[in-house]
Amino acid sequence: MTATDLERLSDDSAGVPGESWAARQFHGNNLRIGRNRTVHRVSFLPDERGVEVPAPHCHTGYFSVGRPWWKVYSPTQDRVDCGLCLDSRRGQPERGEDGPRQLEFNLSR
Repeated sequence: MTATDLERLSDDSAGVPGESWAARQFHGNNLRIGRNRTVHRVSFLPDERGVEVPAPHCHTGYFSVGRPWWKVYSPTQDRVDCGLCLDSRRGQPERGEDGPRQLEFNLSR
């Protein structure tokens, strides 16, 4: 066992051995879900244990139907082509905007 292997095991006290290492593979990368060719932007969300795990930014299909995320998601350098992930209004306001707007509801007649 190398020092890198020991480091990988030591930082996974809250999860499966190697899980933190697998999550780090998504930093600076995009992801694919299963065999689907759609490329998603990566977000990191805390799971029920408080461990940060990668998930699609659009939150589409991020529940991996009973399979561990590291067996379903794969990191990729390919460009994001998911329409929801590319929609800059989802999750964050566009640059130059001060946030979401609401239409005025005028009750006067």
